[in-house]
Amino acid sequence: MNRYKVDLHIHTCLSPCGSLDMSPQVIVETALSRGLDAIAVTDHNSTLQCPEVQALGKELGLKVFPGVEVTTREEAHCLILFPSEDARAAFQHYLDLHLPPIPNDTERFGDQVWVNRRDEIVGEMPYLLLSALDQSINQITAKAKALRCLVVAAHIERPSFSLISQLGFIDPAISLNAVEYNDKLRFKVLLNQHSYLHEYVCYSASDAHYPGQIGTKPSLWQTEYLTFNDLRKTYAGDKDYSLSASGQTDEIA
Repeated sequence: MNRYKVDLHIHTCLSPCGSLDMSPQVIVETALSRGLDAIAVTDHNSTLQCPEVQALGKELGLKVFPGVEVTTREEAHCLILFPSEDARAAFQHYLDLHLPPIPNDTERFGDQVWVNRRDEIVGEMPYLLLSALDQSINQITAKAKALRCLVVAAHIERPSFSLISQLGFIDPAISLNAVEYNDKLRFKVLLNQHSYLHEYVCYSASDAHYPGQIGTKPSLWQTEYLTFNDLRKTYAGDKDYSLSASGQTDEIA
């Protein structure tokens, strides 16, 4: 087994709340300069920047998992990670069908562009990506599971836009694969209140919206290879695999 440093929640310039500096080139080069071996691209309600970051990462030696941060009808955030390009494209079609057609106000919310490696604009999303889909958490996870995706509760310790803040608890009927947090101290408090969280693989990520945030809250992944199948085994609790916040394992146990 090998140990890798990863950050599995990173936004690009496509997310309206993300910096326009979060281009594929900046993301990949910054991640590598900070010792990361793998990242996940998880823009709000869109996957359209994933292929370019993946391609550049492959060239430069950074594993990039394609993903998305979905806002459910309950206004809770969850991450969907895709096993293949076909799954990403199919889920993007699902997002296009269920994102409300509310025009984006760029002055209020920010630009929603995706770019190539030369920072040239390839396209712009017309509808506000911060809106909640017209789909519940159960409907979204059902679609994700049908495509063999992985589903992660995003920033579970936050007082807003998390499954617990919106629903009060995590329903065991929700097909979650793992739980992510950003702040270790708030997460430790949450663990005392919701002991069932110990049943999930729990790890930290940066939720980076700016270059300076990339890799600031990494996790260590013990795995044989940097593949989606190995990530699936890790989330399933395989005894030979582990994923936990870098340097924080003892503090949250």
